[in-house]
Amino acid sequence: EVLRVEHLTGNGDTDISFNLRRGEILGFAGLVGAGRTELMRVIYGANPKEEGRIIVNGKEEKIISCQDAIRCGIGYIPEDRKNHGVFLRMSIKWNTVANNLKGYSNGLFVDKKREARAAEEYQDKFKIKTPNLDQLVGNLSGGNQQKVVVARVLNADPDIIILDEPTRGIDIKTKSDIHRLMSTLACEGKSIIMV
Repeated sequence: EVLRVEHLTGNGDTDISFNLRRGEILGFAGLVGAGRTELMRVIYGANPKEEGRIIVNGKEEKIISCQDAIRCGIGYIPEDRKNHGVFLRMSIKWNTVANNLKGYSNGLFVDKKREARAAEEYQDKFKIKTPNLDQLVGNLSGGNQQKVVVARVLNADPDIIILDEPTRGIDIKTKSDIHRLMSTLACEGKSIIMV
């Protein structure tokens, strides 16, 4: 068991409990307005928790911000990529390393070569179509923007990955790529919550 949520209340959801195991893909389904996204945002610290406990790897965690969730090994690919998933006015390179800036800095300065290598690696891995990695994410297609969101989250190497409608509004090829990626991540021991 890597995640246990007990009697969680917040952001309109009340008394939610579930657990997630290593290598598991756990699905959440429901109608629009059922509270799926709201629940995921509370777990990730994007919205406040009112009651309940979040236990990661056997230890209760106080997740009150997204940084707390990242520190606990939780990654979140949001439903609304334009407003919550990417920094549209920043480069692909910057977006790729944004969740793991400490891993690319020496004190106050970012190691530009390591940053570029990481961005190139994810560009190759996810086949992000762009003339160069300094391209602003806002200039990419929806499918390529979603690939940048996935790269940003995975670059922080989370053990638990929340995917909130990750294939919404993207082309069939990218949908297929994302489903294949989920299976691969689960086989590698990552734990996935799929909304």
